[in-house]
Amino acid sequence: MKKIAKWIGLTIAIIAVFVMAVRISEYYSLISKNTRNLEMILSENITSGRSENGNLKDLITLNYDKMYVFEPYQSIDEMEKQIGFKYSKLKEGISEGIINILLVKDNKAIAYLFGYPSNTGYYLEIPSGEYTKSQIDKMTYTIKERHVGNSYGTPKTYIFYELRD
Repeated sequence: MKKIAKWIGLTIAIIAVFVMAVRISEYYSLISKNTRNLEMILSENITSGRSENGNLKDLITLNYDKMYVFEPYQSIDEMEKQIGFKYSKLKEGISEGIINILLVKDNKAIAYLFGYPSNTGYYLEIPSGEYTKSQIDKMTYTIKERHVGNSYGTPKTYIFYELRD
């Protein structure tokens, strides 16, 4: 009985170490670093000294070829057809209020923005579709601060980027 408990304990420990190693490697992957950096820039407070108007290229400073803005409710299969390759981290947007943007370089994902503005701290108002870096670099933005209520009675604030060509 002690031998079985020992093997079970060892198996659980090995699985736990494996899961932790996978999580750590995902956290330090290039796409995770790029995404965290981009999210930090987009969710900075207006009072941080950043102008309320500017060029989108000053916010999205990553080296990318294309930006894909996915429609709400678009299936993962449809998204993968649109980008031309499989990407396991894609998520289907389940409402109109979710941001779902993938940045790609050489047919590889380099950053993925997904979530509700109340959770991410930002929202980019941009029509769904495929954009080249040169198209994005020409766009300008205006920042608006938005507030959204929740069931806890503690409204959240996020930065709303209204984009223009």
